[in-house]
Parts: sequence; structure tokens; C-alpha cells
Amino acid sequence: MKRVLVILFILLVSFLIAAFFIKVNKRETLLYKIQQWVTYDTADWENYENNKQLLAAGATEVTTTEVVGVEDDLYPVDTNRISPEFRALEIEKIRKTDFGRLVIAKLPPDHEDAQIALIHLTDRKLTDVIINQKINIKVGTCFENPKTAGNYRCVSCMILLYNREKKSWVEAPNGENFLKNAYDFYQASEGDIWQARELSMRIPYDYALIAKYSK
Repeated sequence: MKRVLVILFILLVSFLIAAFFIKVNKRETLLYKIQQWVTYDTADWENYENNKQLLAAGATEVTTTEVVGVEDDLYPVDTNRISPEFRALEIEKIRKTDFGRLVIAKLPPDHEDAQIALIHLTDRKLTDVIINQKINIKVGTCFENPKTAGNYRCVSCMILLYNREKKSWVEAPNGENFLKNAYDFYQASEGDIWQARELSMRIPYDYALIAKYSK
């Protein structure tokens, strides 16, 4: 019993010290910040700083970004890899979308959560790709999505396919291209498993995610 109390005291003191020295902004919690310091590598911190700059002008409340057009307009596009005539149109769409109002999710799904959710969404088509083509799902920065559809939590994130053999991301699995580059992930209740659905909110292209998993 005495040992347990000593351990609890040490943890409490450590938490208080962390609270004093670790800077936390209004969108973050201390536990989230500690998790960052423990788990983030250089690429993760670059991604964090890029998104912090993107959201510098953001509001404190979660709001839906205004999107006009067909559903495909929601999906993030790498403007460096499209033809000039479409590039100008895409840049204009991005300029008109208020990404500054997006809020980075504090409790997003991890890579495994996203992969399991997409296995279910694709009726297990993804399982064959994971096993036979040595591909895993990697999830990027997630943003709070107010379109919960009655669920406890919903976030929108870009994903990519990571080839374990090539140690780099790939465009699409061999065969049918049945995956898109971004999805909504949601939990029906607190602590429930993550599930996936089609993207319902425009989010920025996650260049840091691509860079992190490029050979």
C-alpha cells in the first residue's frame, strides 16, 4: 500500500511539473501534449507545426467549412501533381474554403483503428491488399467534424497506403482502386470502436503525411 501511495505521489508531482513547463494552447490538453512529447518523431512535429500555422487564424468553436459543388470536391488534392488548367481551379477552391476554422482532433483514431474501420467499410476487400500486397493504412492529421449524424464523435482525416516491402506510400493497390484518400471516422459512443464513412467535410491535403511515408 505504501509503495502504491509513493508511486501515485511521484506521478502527481511529475504531472504538476509537466503542467508548469509544457505550453498548451486552448485546443489542446496537457495529457495530449505529453503524448506528443513521448511519441512524436521529427516528421510528426513538422506536421504539427504546419497545421498550427494553417489554423493560426482559426475560431475556437467547431464549424462546418462551406463547400460548393459535387461530392468529389471535398477530397484533398495535391496541387503540385495536377495539370495547370485544373490546378488554378483547385487553388481557387482551397482559397475560398475557410480551413482556418478547422480544429485538429485531440483524440483521433490511430493507424490500426483507421485500418480496421476501412476493412469493415470495404467489406473486407482491404484485407487481401494488407496480406498479399504488403500494404497498411496510415492516417494523417484529423480534424473535428461537427456532422456526427448522432454519433459521439466524428473526425475527418486523410489516409494513405503504405507498402511494407517498398517502405513507401503507393498510389493504389494492384487491381481495383476501391479506396479514396480521405474519410470520416466516427465513434457511436465514448470509447467505442472507430468506424469509417465517406468524407463529409473538406479538409486540406496532408503533405506532411505523404512526406513522412515517402521512401
